[in-house]
Amino acid sequence: MLAGLVGVFLAAGLLLRGAWDIWSQALLVFLLVGGVGAWLGFRAALGYLPRPTRGVDLWALLLGLLSGLSAAMSTVPSYSRPAWAAAAAGLALFPVVGVLSRAGRSRVDRFVRAAAWVLVLVAVYQRLHGVARPPSLLLNQNAFAGAILLLLPLALEARARFLAAALVLCLWWASSVGAWLGLAVGLIVFRRRVGTVWARVGWAVLLIGLVIAYARLESPGVVHRLAWWKAAWLMAADAPWLGLGPGAYAYALPAYAQGRPELSTLFAHQHALETAAERGWPWLLLWFSGLTVLLARGSPFKRFGAVAALVHGLVDYPLSLPGVFWLFCYHAACGAPEAEEGVNVPWRLRLVLVGLAAAVTAAVGLAAARVWRADSLRAGAAMTLTVPGADLSGARDRLERSARLHPHPETERLLADAAAQRGSLDEAARHLRRAIELDPYRVSNRDRLEGIERRARALAPVEGGR
Repeated sequence: MLAGLVGVFLAAGLLLRGAWDIWSQALLVFLLVGGVGAWLGFRAALGYLPRPTRGVDLWALLLGLLSGLSAAMSTVPSYSRPAWAAAAAGLALFPVVGVLSRAGRSRVDRFVRAAAWVLVLVAVYQRLHGVARPPSLLLNQNAFAGAILLLLPLALEARARFLAAALVLCLWWASSVGAWLGLAVGLIVFRRRVGTVWARVGWAVLLIGLVIAYARLESPGVVHRLAWWKAAWLMAADAPWLGLGPGAYAYALPAYAQGRPELSTLFAHQHALETAAERGWPWLLLWFSGLTVLLARGSPFKRFGAVAALVHGLVDYPLSLPGVFWLFCYHAACGAPEAEEGVNVPWRLRLVLVGLAAAVTAAVGLAAARVWRADSLRAGAAMTLTVPGADLSGARDRLERSARLHPHPETERLLADAAAQRGSLDEAARHLRRAIELDPYRVSNRDRLEGIERRARALAPVEGGR
């Protein structure tokens, strides 16, 4: 049961655009928490709970608590809290995978390989229909390339050579220099495992990749990356202990981009710097310390994939996508030895633990449903507001319900737009002030508020004279 749950979770995380959308994140987080809660309740009722490797569960818990504190203290909590929940699901995989047997982990691998075949077939279809760089079902080509680096070792470990060849072909189509550099470093680092010939191939790919990167030094992609990395460094310097909050980088960037709108991006394209900017340096140190221990103990194939993904993460952002991050966490979690100990549950505690598991599952499900419903209502209202002559009262009602479910700066911004269209300038100003409170980095909201206030002042004498 547990292995199937983890396998479905990881496979769906890749196939649903890397769990990029809020609705898919909410659905999959609830799937994982609900499934694990049901499994724990069942095991508690039987009177025996397996225990993950000592230290791994505490390490993952500490990381989750630290990032949760960062999200709670964030200046953009509407964005940070959902991002924290998605990342916490990845951290939860460490103790969950720790209680899986070797056979259970093999079953998880089969689910993920099945998802890899789906991604390959979609990429082939896209290529045959004129897409030069098929992204498959991921957000774009670079995200697909990052997923391939983690899928390829699973194919090689199972000796699925045809799947491995297909994944390499898709990696070639993706044309991600960073991903090829990650693959090359993996071949070089694990030369004893892959053999001298493949290590030499890795050196050749590395040299070619570095030459291509050097040729692109003055391209917008490289120039912008340097600016994004500098901004992430400045964010980490301003909030070194807890960062700005998970997922806050994109929204804080305007304050650090020195008035350059062309630098707009969702990610820093550098895993370590983005992590430090959003969660703080202590979290980053704890994260890499634990990864070092786990990867040293893991299977060489999964260790190869994780190292390649980390090298890719030096210049790109796939590890910022929940689906890819979850798969990375699974690779690292497999470094923990199988659980050999457990806890016998006394009769008097069994019902309590079953009830506790049900309560936690219900609470997480309710929270996920609220975020999902709020996002759906906001999206529907936003579409309505773009239609000339549409029913503004209906859109306003949906936005107000969305705001009650989950406060969000975009909801307040849309409410301000609806109020301004009705001529209610005071109400529009109130919603814009709330939007600024929820997202103090968005300059356009401040500009719009100033414009609304100027219009209100200009109309005040006219209304008074009437």
